[in-house]
Order: sequence, then C-alpha cells, then structure tokens
Amino acid sequence: MEGHSVAGRGHSVLLGALHRASGQTQPLQGLIVHCLAQLPTPTPLAATIVASPLFRPFSLTKLDALKTAFRHAVHAKIQAAPSGLFVPSLNVQLNTWLSEILRGLEGGHAITRLACCSGLLLGVEDVLPSRQPGSVHNEIILAFADVVDLFTSSDSWRKEFRPETEGGEDALTLSLITSAQALLLVPPEKFVALPLPQTLALLVHTINKAFVSGTFLASFGSSLEYHPEYKIHVGHNSPVFQQMDAVSASHAMTNMGSLSRICSRSVSLFVEHRPKLALPHVQETFHCLESIARNVELGWLSTNLAEVTDDSIAPKTRPLTQSIWTILKTFLFCTIMITEAGLSTLIYVPPALGHMAPLLALSVLRNLSHLAFVIQKFGGAGHGAFQELKRAFYLALDILAVHKAESEHFVQQLCEGLWSNPHDLSHPVQQAKKAFALSAIEQLVPALSTPTIKTFVLPFCSPHLNDTSHREIFEAAHSVVLAIFSHGAQNPIDTQHEQEGVFIATWVPFYVQCLIENSAEGKLNVAQLRLAFAALIKAACSLGDHALAWFCIDSLLTACKESSFAVDGYRIHGLHLALVASVSSVPLTLLPRMLSVVNDIIVDTEKDDMKRSELLEALFQEIMNNVGDAEKAFAVSWWNKQCMKWPPHVRLADVGPGTRTSEVRAVDQESGELSKL
Repeated sequence: MEGHSVAGRGHSVLLGALHRASGQTQPLQGLIVHCLAQLPTPTPLAATIVASPLFRPFSLTKLDALKTAFRHAVHAKIQAAPSGLFVPSLNVQLNTWLSEILRGLEGGHAITRLACCSGLLLGVEDVLPSRQPGSVHNEIILAFADVVDLFTSSDSWRKEFRPETEGGEDALTLSLITSAQALLLVPPEKFVALPLPQTLALLVHTINKAFVSGTFLASFGSSLEYHPEYKIHVGHNSPVFQQMDAVSASHAMTNMGSLSRICSRSVSLFVEHRPKLALPHVQETFHCLESIARNVELGWLSTNLAEVTDDSIAPKTRPLTQSIWTILKTFLFCTIMITEAGLSTLIYVPPALGHMAPLLALSVLRNLSHLAFVIQKFGGAGHGAFQELKRAFYLALDILAVHKAESEHFVQQLCEGLWSNPHDLSHPVQQAKKAFALSAIEQLVPALSTPTIKTFVLPFCSPHLNDTSHREIFEAAHSVVLAIFSHGAQNPIDTQHEQEGVFIATWVPFYVQCLIENSAEGKLNVAQLRLAFAALIKAACSLGDHALAWFCIDSLLTACKESSFAVDGYRIHGLHLALVASVSSVPLTLLPRMLSVVNDIIVDTEKDDMKRSELLEALFQEIMNNVGDAEKAFAVSWWNKQCMKWPPHVRLADVGPGTRTSEVRAVDQESGELSKL
C-alpha cells in the first residue's frame, strides 16, 4: 500500500509539473520513466506529456530530455515485466505497452511525437536489438513526414504557425538532430515511404546553413593585425572569434556526424528505389556541396594560413586556427560520406538513366579538388588515402572513365585550370591541387586519346619528373607516365593503336634516361625503380621493336659501368635489381640474352654476398611468379643448369641452400610434363 501511495504521489507531482508552462525538464526524467513503466495504462500519461506546455518553446535540451525519458522507460518496462507460466510473453507485453503509448501520442505536435518515438525506438534497440517494433517504425515515419511537411508546405497558414524555439535555435535543425539516430534504425522499405525529395532538400539546407555556405572564413583576412613576432595574429576581441565560436558550437555542427549519416542514407535509398526521380535531386545535393567547397577554398586562400607554420601563429590565435581546421575536417568527412553513398548506388542505376552518371562523378571530383588542401593532410587522394576517401575518389573516377569524352574534357580542365592559376607551385594549395590532379589523371589514362596525352598530360607531368622538392608531386608525375606505358603495353599495336605506338616509341629513350638520372639516393627508391623499368621495357617490347627494348637494357648497363661501385654502390645495386625485375617483361626471343646479362651481374666479383643474395632472391621470384608461361620452361631450365656452374661463393650466397634448387626443379619437371601433353 505504501508503495502504491508513493507511486501515486509521484504521478500527481509529474502531472502537476506537466501542466505548468515553466520549469526544468531534466529533473522530471526519472518520474516520466517510472510512471510510464509502472502505470497499468500509460496512454493518458503519454497524451499529457506530448501535449505539455513544459516542452515549449522547443530546445535541444528539452527534446533530448524527452527522448531520453522514453528511451529509459523501455529499459524500465523490460525490467519490471512479470514472468510466469500464465503471464503473456515479454514480446506480447512490450507490444501492448508500446501500442498504448503510441495511442497516447496521437494528435500531439509533430516534433514532440518525433522525440518520443525516437526514444522508444532507441530503447527497444538497446534492450532487444533483434526485435522489429513495426508500430514504432510506422509512427516515427509518420511523425517525421509531418515535420517535413511543416517546413516545406506552401500553405501560408502553416507558415504562420511554425514552432517556436528558445534562443533563436532552428526548429528544423532540432528535429533532424533529435530523430537522426533513430531514423537510421528504420528498415529501408519503410524509410523510402518518406517524402525523400523534401527530406533530402531539408537536410542539405541544414548542412549548408551549418557551414555558412562555406563563407565562414571570409572575414578572417580583414581581422589580421600586425605583430612584430608572428605572421598570423588576430585580436581576441575581433568579431571573427565570435563568428567561429558560433559556427563551431552550433547544434548542427556538433551533430554533423548524425546529419551526414541520415543524409547519406536518404541519398542511397532514394537512388536505389526511385532512380529516375532521385538523380536530379542528388545532382542538386552534389552541386550544393561543391559550391560550399569552392567557397571554403577561396576563404582558405584569403587567410594566408596555408603558407605559415604553427610557430608563425600567435599563441592566442592558435585556438582560432585549430577551430577552423576542425570545421574543415568536418566538412571533408561530411562530403565524403554523402557523395560516396550516392556514387555507390549510382553504379547499379539502369543504363537508360546513365547519362547523369558522369555529371555526378565530375561534381564529386571537382568538390574533392577544391578540398585538396585538406585531403593532403590525410595522405592525399590516391593510394595513401583513408578508406572512405579512397572509395569515393576511385568510384568517381571509375564512373567517369566509362565516358571518354567527359574524361578528356575533365583532364583538359584540370591541366588548364592549374596552368592559369595565379599562384605558383610553391603555394601549398597549388601543390595539393596538382598532386590531386595527377592522382586523378593516372586513373583516367586508359580513357584518354593520344592527342590529349601529348598536348596536356605529358606537358603537365614533365616539369616534375626530376624535381624532388615536392615529393608527392614528383612520385605522382612518374606514376602517370608509367600508367601511359602500362596502358600502351596492354594494347596490341594494330592500325587502331598505331599512332599511340609511335608516340610511346618516341618517349621510351627520354624516359629511360630520366629513370637512370632518378636512380640516385633520395629520388626514386629501389621498389619504384623496379616497377618503372619493368613497365618501360614491357611497353617497348609490346611495340614489336626488340632493338628499342634492348636499348633500355643497354642504357641501364652503361650507366652502371660508368659509375664506381665503391663510390656509388647503392645506386648501381638498385639499377641491377631493376634489371632483374625486367626479366619477366621480355619475350622469349630476348630472354636468353637477358639472363646471360643477369648471370654476369650475379657472378661479378665486386658484389658482396648480401647484395648477391638479394639479386638471386629477386631473380628466383621473377622466374617462379612473374615470367609468362611461354618463357617459364626456358627460364626454369636455365636456372637449374646455371646454378651448377656458379662458383662456390655464389652458390653459398643463395638463400636457403638446396631449397631454391629443389623448388625450381619441381617446376621444371612440371613444365616438362605439360610440354609432353
């Protein structure tokens, strides 16, 4: 009896507080949780809560308190649920309780209902993640659709009665933040029942507003003050401090992860289920993100922050610059999350709607190009990028590469845009954009014509093939040239590719000399040299001109002979390893001569045992793993015969005495059996 009287007093206190228009909401959370879980019928209480003036005007604090209370009420109900032989199962009890609460929420304000339903769904996910509370899913979709209608309706009456909020907070942002986590739990087949065009538009509007359309850096340059010790100094009372604090501390910015996830889900499900309707809206979304990125880049250039180090920034200004950098990273992650979701589903769109694919891919690539100065801090956009960025980058390039005309136009725009840029290459933003451009061009080489490569790509790369002052650009430029040679090696030289073959033949002598010059320490490392020479010689062989291929080999040998092993041993050994790596690139007609040259290098008395062992291991791996089927029988037979002729000091240098020979003999025997068949 005493327990019932205490519960009754708590219920009375709660009802009294809910009928008042003022008061603290957080202290009432415990009472709401207790009463919802313990009352025989929670419907009247739920109706009182959803209609209570205590939660108006809306604020994130009030909506969070409401959502948390309903979430914890699910926990309390599960714990208090009776069990026994003649008692309904837990699922039946929970379903009945949820239905009674949802019945009480009917007729309440859309935003309040949305907060309550979000709490219920999150609570069920907490305690019974395998359950699918269909009634709650339905109710949260209806409540969110009402909220969307509230902010998109053209009805003048509805506009007059937009919800009031505290402290100038945006009601739309509050609604999206409150429901974002719960909406991610709604099954796709129910999520797509939402008005997705309007939903996507509201989400993009909120994101755009949070980043001030990318103009949050516009006033930074004018706020700079002279300081005798530091290049960057902003007075603490400068308006830019308040502006950046407002952007950083906004509810949308602090919850940008949730907003980005729900936006990416809206994009992917929209494209997957209604591609014809979705693609124009997705294009608008991508264009909006691209516009923000363009403004962000312009703002960053105006700050002069790109050209200074941390030591050049006044200590009192560093919190401001750190806040700026945090916002920039947040926008990058937001952009990648949304665009990657769109591109991932775009590849499954029916071919009849494929005409929009290159436009969307181009928009994403332009967006990332504007953010190249941020991307550079995360390892660039190529092989060193983090997984999400890498996926978005390569997806966009794969989609674009299918459309040759658009690919060529994009590459030409990249080259011309950087050539006409007012900043020289010493500017960090320019460096980042050029590295990004080279990474993109490398992947698009197969889609480019020979005139485009000759007129744009090679002039774009050439100035950086010997310049290691910008390491990332230096390596990216060589990667592009090697992609050109690799693509040429994969295409048979017929009348269709004759122009390309002539062009490659004219570039082979230049590039072999370039590689030799870049074999010195501090330039291309041994692994890069091995890949480069193998690709170059394979491209030369693919032309059918064996003299040109041997010219490359002879140039390498000449460079080694002209250098002293005692002075330049590291470089010579790297070139020798590059020659060994090219064994698998030559055809059978050149293989005996090639192996004879390699044999001379191995038995060279100037080599120490460690270098010789490394050469033998590299040669063994080439023969076993990389040599083609037509050449393997000869290469294996050569190894077995030659290893018996090597002097003792050479044989002793072999790694794992006996093991290599036995492995190769096994392959030799297998090759013989195959030849008999």
